[in-house]
Amino acid sequence: MAAGVVVGVPTTCRITSLFRASIRRLVAVITPDNVADRARLLHGFTESRHFMIVSHKYRFIFLRTEKTASTSLTKVLQAVLDENDLHANMRPPSWAKFSPIHHGALKRYAPQLFGLHTHASASQVRSVLGRKVFDSYYKFAVERNPWDRQISLYAHRKWKRGEPVDHFDRDMKSLVYRNTSYVRMNNWSIYAIGRDIVADRVIRYERLDEEIGELIATLGLPDLGDMPRLRSYVKDRPHYSTYYSDATRDLVGKWYAREIDALGYKFESEEHAAQRANAKIISEGTPAGQGVFHKERAVA
Repeated sequence: MAAGVVVGVPTTCRITSLFRASIRRLVAVITPDNVADRARLLHGFTESRHFMIVSHKYRFIFLRTEKTASTSLTKVLQAVLDENDLHANMRPPSWAKFSPIHHGALKRYAPQLFGLHTHASASQVRSVLGRKVFDSYYKFAVERNPWDRQISLYAHRKWKRGEPVDHFDRDMKSLVYRNTSYVRMNNWSIYAIGRDIVADRVIRYERLDEEIGELIATLGLPDLGDMPRLRSYVKDRPHYSTYYSDATRDLVGKWYAREIDALGYKFESEEHAAQRANAKIISEGTPAGQGVFHKERAVA
């Protein structure tokens, strides 16, 4: 991203003036019809694993959801990227240290100016790329059982602080905790616009290893090998249901009612999960909430 801010005199007025000038330069040039040129202009390139991907060569858009092994999938997809592909990354730009607003927040709320956020919403991606590209490219995302996903988010936050995950239920019941910590994800808006899922495919996290091969075939990608599982913060964590009381189970169910209803997720007990695992149920005998969503198969 060519939006560096060079500061000569470290005064507030000088910084503000240069920052506004940088924004004006961006606005002046965010007009090319060529999508690849605009992508390079807005987003730049990086070797980081923390980005969402638009591949012009293979004509796909990876809509990157939270707490769904997106880092691992990104690592695999990196192998097929070339210089014309868009990497919406979270590397701080050169002007970030001078901005009173975090660059991630600027990307979330003004992607046309500052580039797409790693977890950009589908409507933002469509706005930046244009409807023609967005509608014609194959769009996919990964989703996870919301109750399991909530535990993963909590474990991640606690892991960063070196704290145990034993107090999930207590913290989730606390109004103070819920209003001072990032606890409510919005994966739905990443693969849906309004009430409609716009991704052509929503893969279930629970079957990710099995679905990757089918996805690769659909996209016409070369064999990418096995997918590593990165960023596992708590090893051998108990089944997610053991962390919940009835109150927190219902709270999470209310928060994520849209994806639960649309994708058929259910709160599963530890016993039922063990029975299903022992039966080795895969795609041909998949119970509700464990399959893969294909847009062309969905019934309105």
